[in-house]
Amino acid sequence: MILKRKVFSEIPPSYPDGGNRNIGLRVKFRLLHHCASTLPHPTTFVLLFILRFEQNKNCLDPCMVVSAMGALAFIFFVFIATSVPRVVGDEHEEFERVPNDGWFNNLLHPDWGAIDTQMLRVSPASYSDGVYEPSGKNRPNPLEISKIAFAGANNQSSVRNRNALMVFFGQQLVEEILDAQRSGCPIEYFNIKVPTDHKYNPDKKDNLEMPFQRARYDQTTGYSPNNPRQQINEISPYIDGTLIYGAGKAVEDAVRSFKDGMLAASSDDIKDSFPISNEDIRLPYANPPAPRDHYFRPVTRFRRYGNPRTHENPFMLTMATVWFRYHNVVAHKLKMKHSDWDDEQLFLSARKLTIAQYQKIVMYDWLPSWLGIDEDGKQFDMSDYPYEGGKKNKYAGYDPHVIPNIATEFQAAAMRFGHTLVPSGVYPRRIDNEKCYIPTRKVKARFSTNTSVDEDDQVDVEGIRLCNAFWVPQETTEAENGIDEIVRGLIYTKSAMEDNVIVTDLREDVFGTLDWSRRDLGALNIQRGRDMGLPGYNDIREAYGLKRRMSWEEINDDGLYPEVIENLKNLYGNTPAPDDLDLFPGGLLETTMNGPGELFQTIVLNQFLRVRHGDRFWFENRQNGIYSDEEIQEIWDTDFFHVLNETTNFYDPAYMPEMTNVFRCGGIEMDPNRTTDQDMRMPNDCQCGDPNFEWPTGEQTTREECTPLKHFDYFESSEADYIITIIAVILSLPITIGAMLLLVRLRHNTLSTKVNQSQNLPTAGEDEFYATEWVGRTGYGLLNSRTVKVQMDSNRHKINVSNLKGQVIRILDLRRRNVEETNDKSRATVTRSENKGQRLLMLSIPGEIDLVLYFQNMEQRDKAHESLKRFFESNQWIYHETTQMDEGVMWREATTIDQRKKVLARFFKSVLSELSGKVERSSVAIDEAEQEALMTKLTRTEFADALGLQANSIFVRNMFVLVDSSGDGFVSFDEFKTYFGILCSGDADKKAEMFFQMFDTSRTGKMSKANYKQMIKSLLELNEETGNKKVDINTMVDKVFKQMGKEAEGYLTLDDFKAIMLSGDAEVWKAATLNLDVGDGDAGAGVRKSVNNRAKSFVANYNKNKAKRVQSLIAVPDVELRSAPRSQPTSKLQIKLQTFTRYIDNHRRQIFWFSLYTLVLAAIFVERAYYYSVEREHGGLRRLAGYGVSITRGAASAQMFTYASLLVTMSRNTLTFFRETFLHRFIPFDNFHDMHIYIAFLGILFTVMHVVGHMINFYHISTQTPGDVVCYFREFYRPTHVLPDFKYWTYETITGLTGVLLLLVLVVMYVFAMPFSRRHLFNAFSITHRLYIVTYILMFLHGSGRLVQPPLWGNFFIGPMVLFLFDKFISVRRNKVLLPVHKAKLLPSGVINLVFKRPLTFDYQSGQWIRIACPTLGKGEYHPFTLTSAPHEEHLSLHIRAVGPWTDNLRRLFESKIGNKQDFPKIYVDGPFGESHQDWYRYPVSVLVGGGIGITPFASILKDIAHRSKNLARVPCQKVYFIWVTRTQRSFEWMTDIIRQVETADTSGFVDVQICITQLKEKFDLRTTMLYICERHFQKVAGLSMFTGLRAKTHFGRPKFSDFFEALKIVHQDVSQIGVFSCGPGAMTRNVNAACVEHNAYTGPSLIHHYENF
Repeated sequence: MILKRKVFSEIPPSYPDGGNRNIGLRVKFRLLHHCASTLPHPTTFVLLFILRFEQNKNCLDPCMVVSAMGALAFIFFVFIATSVPRVVGDEHEEFERVPNDGWFNNLLHPDWGAIDTQMLRVSPASYSDGVYEPSGKNRPNPLEISKIAFAGANNQSSVRNRNALMVFFGQQLVEEILDAQRSGCPIEYFNIKVPTDHKYNPDKKDNLEMPFQRARYDQTTGYSPNNPRQQINEISPYIDGTLIYGAGKAVEDAVRSFKDGMLAASSDDIKDSFPISNEDIRLPYANPPAPRDHYFRPVTRFRRYGNPRTHENPFMLTMATVWFRYHNVVAHKLKMKHSDWDDEQLFLSARKLTIAQYQKIVMYDWLPSWLGIDEDGKQFDMSDYPYEGGKKNKYAGYDPHVIPNIATEFQAAAMRFGHTLVPSGVYPRRIDNEKCYIPTRKVKARFSTNTSVDEDDQVDVEGIRLCNAFWVPQETTEAENGIDEIVRGLIYTKSAMEDNVIVTDLREDVFGTLDWSRRDLGALNIQRGRDMGLPGYNDIREAYGLKRRMSWEEINDDGLYPEVIENLKNLYGNTPAPDDLDLFPGGLLETTMNGPGELFQTIVLNQFLRVRHGDRFWFENRQNGIYSDEEIQEIWDTDFFHVLNETTNFYDPAYMPEMTNVFRCGGIEMDPNRTTDQDMRMPNDCQCGDPNFEWPTGEQTTREECTPLKHFDYFESSEADYIITIIAVILSLPITIGAMLLLVRLRHNTLSTKVNQSQNLPTAGEDEFYATEWVGRTGYGLLNSRTVKVQMDSNRHKINVSNLKGQVIRILDLRRRNVEETNDKSRATVTRSENKGQRLLMLSIPGEIDLVLYFQNMEQRDKAHESLKRFFESNQWIYHETTQMDEGVMWREATTIDQRKKVLARFFKSVLSELSGKVERSSVAIDEAEQEALMTKLTRTEFADALGLQANSIFVRNMFVLVDSSGDGFVSFDEFKTYFGILCSGDADKKAEMFFQMFDTSRTGKMSKANYKQMIKSLLELNEETGNKKVDINTMVDKVFKQMGKEAEGYLTLDDFKAIMLSGDAEVWKAATLNLDVGDGDAGAGVRKSVNNRAKSFVANYNKNKAKRVQSLIAVPDVELRSAPRSQPTSKLQIKLQTFTRYIDNHRRQIFWFSLYTLVLAAIFVERAYYYSVEREHGGLRRLAGYGVSITRGAASAQMFTYASLLVTMSRNTLTFFRETFLHRFIPFDNFHDMHIYIAFLGILFTVMHVVGHMINFYHISTQTPGDVVCYFREFYRPTHVLPDFKYWTYETITGLTGVLLLLVLVVMYVFAMPFSRRHLFNAFSITHRLYIVTYILMFLHGSGRLVQPPLWGNFFIGPMVLFLFDKFISVRRNKVLLPVHKAKLLPSGVINLVFKRPLTFDYQSGQWIRIACPTLGKGEYHPFTLTSAPHEEHLSLHIRAVGPWTDNLRRLFESKIGNKQDFPKIYVDGPFGESHQDWYRYPVSVLVGGGIGITPFASILKDIAHRSKNLARVPCQKVYFIWVTRTQRSFEWMTDIIRQVETADTSGFVDVQICITQLKEKFDLRTTMLYICERHFQKVAGLSMFTGLRAKTHFGRPKFSDFFEALKIVHQDVSQIGVFSCGPGAMTRNVNAACVEHNAYTGPSLIHHYENF
């Protein structure tokens, strides 16, 4: 025999209250067909136990093996148990429990009749597409059918004396055997279009639709015509007490009291009891909004009943209460009879008896009245269908081959026949004051016809109107004697007439959803039949063995409803026969006064017979051994009157007759000779009445009226939250940026305050003091200030203002001008502040900018005031003090340097414009601002600032004296223009002559040796050199004079000077000019352009041909230079193509891995997007939110991949290890920082996609009904009365809240990771970047909510996390040892040199870097620095520049220790870590370009080269060029010493060093020209630079890398690649890269650029 695997349901059921309870997994056991009949009973029981264990554990076949191991032990237990039977009392053995869920009722087919199994389809499926599309595609609109077929008067009552009790008993019976009302998941809408003339469409909209959701189905079906969609019954079709005990053991336990076998009750008095409250346990009951009130109520208001739909209306709730009480009645009787039984025995016995009595009442009391009552009052004869079988009954006893499952025709139409019997309401009956009458009750006026009072006032009405009673049943059932009065009312209120009419309480006003509160039940019934794929009316008749109706007129056997049938025929297209007629209207139009027509009667009878004969636990099946003879007799003796009488106080024989059939109005069989039974009753007796809730006007003043249809916008409550959230998301970025900028501003302010208030100033000498000068405002709006020393020089009549380095930054010259004296010109005005501590002083001197000084206290200010007063008075100046002012007023009134710069900008602009010939002063009208500029006179300080030099430099002093031809101490507009015009003329002789006159201080036309030395010193001053210890200037000057033959004379004439300066350099002099710092981007644009157009390159301007150009910068190796085939592209396209080709070739590894990563990421995105667009189409979420779901899911997986990948790029130790292996040839490990940035960019890109997509998705989700949302998001619990609005999804679910937090964290991380943030707030960057830990935790929580899918984060995260943790473990293990610092030295430019112990296991290569932490400054705060020591050295060394808070603190920390000669703090070291610079030796030619502190990796490399100078033949690299770009070499004098070591050790010319000093102006500035010429002469004379004392060539200005690389490729044309390694400011590395890209467009060696920025 072949065993087939079990088949499980794909989607477990979810319940309305938000819980998700998988009550049972559907499984087909083919095995049992073979063995159930052959195995002994105990063994069969064991097998069933094992199989059920498999079902519950959701195991596959291997679990069978494990379960079978315990089978023998269990068989033994069963045999022992059966051989010594347990008895219940003294009468019979323990019985088999009736299952709650229908499983294993049929031992041959355990799933037949089980919950969540398919319904039976008697007629063939007739889906439009043969698979799942609804049938009746071309049939009329159900609403139009309903209007024609079901409309009629509401006040017509039953002709056969049926009552409301029979109707609502039938409703609760349906809930006992059938539950297929829940929609499928995913939600499928099959809406019904509302005609423009319909009641629901007062605005006559063309696109209005009444919502309709298709029924839940078995998702293993609906894939082909051979396997069409099959709907599911969520409860057992057996009459097994589901209504009372629930469809599962869990529900049953929830309703039990576990005491005396009873259900948990609110009172010991059974007739006055109700189930206990649902408040604490919250059973998942159906809880739609009451259409009367149109709002949700909490499910906790309900009581614990077994049926989740018990609370639909008060009549159904009354039935449930009766059966609840009846169980307790039976249990109480058993307790009285068997006092020794425990709770379980009592409960199970009471349960089986209650179920059996219910079975008997349904089958033999209720069903005959339902199926038919003739005009003689005789009901359907069930004796023709005995249990044992008979002529009309094809079934006999229990038959395991009978399928009890509910037929789709029964569910969709036949049992809905009861809808025509449902009355508009019920009139309760109260017995009081010796009469039986209809009581009144209170309702709000707005629910009634009374309009004379306020709508919230209470008014009296009679009866319970059904349309207003939906889902508020307890208002009437729990009123005083409410159940008793309702039971009387149900018995004494007739049902609606047996016809085709459905009362408006159902046909127009049945309950709906919040967005559509009233619906048409008739139209819904028709649509349900189409949803289930039912064929036409005649096909179903034929399937049930009935004759087809050949014409429309044959539908009703009694010829009833001819007009309705005719109208319906026209609506269906006047077809000859009703073949395409929907089942429900067709079957309902067969209705006669006796009851349902032939078709519905056949379907209903067939269904109940199958339920009876397919139920192994049916009370008439004596083979099950459950019931004793006595119990069987008791069951047969029980009727529903007995049940009602035992559970309520409804019956009073004084006012009610003896009842023979409670399902007839009045409880008695109708006398065929009388029209009603009312004539038999006394006036005060309970009278049987019609369900008339529409009295004619005048007979009743107030009646209850159905509330109208109401709609609801689910998004309305979310609008504000949605808009606010979007705004907050959008603003999170600018707000974070603003916060970052604010922190930068506060930091700058704090640093400024610390500098101004907390710095240790040296003691001021006589006639000098320290203060803070205000020069204007910063870009952040703060006061821009600087700490200065004010020194009063009485001998020279000057006030020198210098910074703390001693550099004079401003001079106030008080010497008498060579002009007519006035009092104003010799008058100084001083003003002191009067508030805020009185610490401000402002000094005003004619022609000078105001000197605004801020002191630490008033005493210092007043002391400085007295010093100034003495100084001015000693120089014969009037010292005038004005009235003290408010400090704020002084800030506003002062003329600051910033304000003066605007005037000077206009001054220089005017000068340059006139010189360029663009403006003629006489031809242009001069405005006030221009006039001010023309009248401006430059002070010496302003003149020096314009040249970018110090005011007290010799160069500035001499030039200022030369230009100030008037001798008044100022330079006027005309004076400045005259001399600047010489520089712009291009006349080399005049320029050289002017320079000669500057240093011919005696004006004799002779430049003495002393003058020449002064000139050289002035040039050294330009480079911040006061003298070079490495070069003897006196010796150098003597050699120059000796070379010129002027040694004896001791002076140079103008011709001699020209001979030195112009020899071979005339063109250089012609290009020389003064480039001015004028503070205006447009100032001098015309002149600058004309000058720069004449400027050549860094190399070309100093060399006339290519050979010289090569030799000037590059030490040519001893190789034979072949011809240089250099292919020059002839078009822009060729250049771009060649550039692109070279770029691809040079970066092929990077491009491969970047591309591979991008493709993998794209594949992940596409896979998820495709999955949710196509493969998960059945999930429904895509249909709800559109393809935005596909985008967000794809983006989510892409995010996870990127953020997990970042951990790999952060594993420094691992990367360093692998880059030393052969893998470095295939993987560009040095680009992992770039990869980190690239991945981070992709991560934030997909994050933005994810966030934007979710904002759209959440909008769609927030517009859906709560039931729909529960379907799609089953992991989220939500009380049914709480609408899951946008706020709920975003802020009250773990997925939404963590998503918001993730976004905010990522915004903070990314903003503070920007270069600006790192530069100004490195500490904040470091702290915020550690939020990656929070990010990963939030991502885990974000996915754990299972909003859409099981969490996938672990799939991406675990691997990188393990690698990263291992990498971190290495660092932590290494960081446990504190290393002592042996030496610390403070160097210029804020640099500190640390030398510390090298661990024994610390192996590294030159160019690598480490991370250090100082416990004193924070143990966990690590910062990266490049090692400046070489691998052969015993110690490690770092050169750290103080450019941020941590490095500033580090410098101050060691500075204090150096000063006090204390032990240095110890440090932690993490590393070494690899970078590209360590690969310098892999290229045949390497170019090292260092800028600023970026020279640190090259310091290590140069030391390594010097150490290995004797074994360089073993190094693949054959030539190294080192270009040092520095503002002034004095800033990094320690690097000069390293270069000197290399020059000493490098005897083979392996290293070529070029030094570029950028402090000076452009190369063709006059000053730079002088420096170059003098430097060239000194190099010729001494072979050393007069600046550095090195053999290395020194250049002035910024290097032109393009020309350098051009020459380099010519010299080294025989190599394939040249490695270019740069480290320094971003601007420099970008220039290097641009030059490499430019020259890679040509043939020759490829320039492979590696760079690091700081």
